[in-house]
Amino acid sequence: MNKKFIVGLFLLMFTLISSPMVFAQEGFEFDDIEIFGLELEKLINFGTGLLATALAVLTYLSYSRSRNKRLLFVTFAFALFAIKGFITGAELFMPEIPLVDPIVSILDFAILASFFLGILKR
Repeated sequence: MNKKFIVGLFLLMFTLISSPMVFAQEGFEFDDIEIFGLELEKLINFGTGLLATALAVLTYLSYSRSRNKRLLFVTFAFALFAIKGFITGAELFMPEIPLVDPIVSILDFAILASFFLGILKR
């Protein structure tokens, strides 16, 4: 890679990472965007759960045809991702769920581990 690309990528990452800190220091506050009285962030999380469910089903169907063990790890990762999306999106329909953040963090780790094992598996 050339140096200009690397420097540009570094500057972009620095800008994206430092922007929330600037807003936090100035006391700038975003209101939650709502569509039909529902928070947009939670709607997107719920939609992500639906998409991840479809991808889990498709990868399982691929596994059942090919018997490639790697696809089982990918199926498991998509299934965990669907669970994560439904947990975070469930707050649309019920009040705040306790311990959501630690559960989501554990699921993130398990998703990455599953994809990693899928890559390593022969």
